[in-house]
Amino acid sequence: MQLKIIKEGNRITYIYTTEKENIPLITLENSSIIVEKQRISSPEIALLLASVLKHAVLAETSPLTEKEWEELERFWAGEYDSLWNTSK
Repeated sequence: MQLKIIKEGNRITYIYTTEKENIPLITLENSSIIVEKQRISSPEIALLLASVLKHAVLAETSPLTEKEWEELERFWAGEYDSLWNTSK
């Protein structure tokens, strides 16, 4: 399982991926945060959704360079891993 962040123009989508499926969590577009995942069925997805919402708010409030995006993506991947490992 992992988190993918896909940037297409002014749209950014956060996707939770497993071996079996890809689950879009949220999309940022035109200064709006759209929650794609309406039903939360596990603590794992709830923690990940909270994490990506925080990341999205930070991304919307301060424009980032490509290098800053990469650093932030690595940071949030680490945050997700630590949340997932402590919730087991």
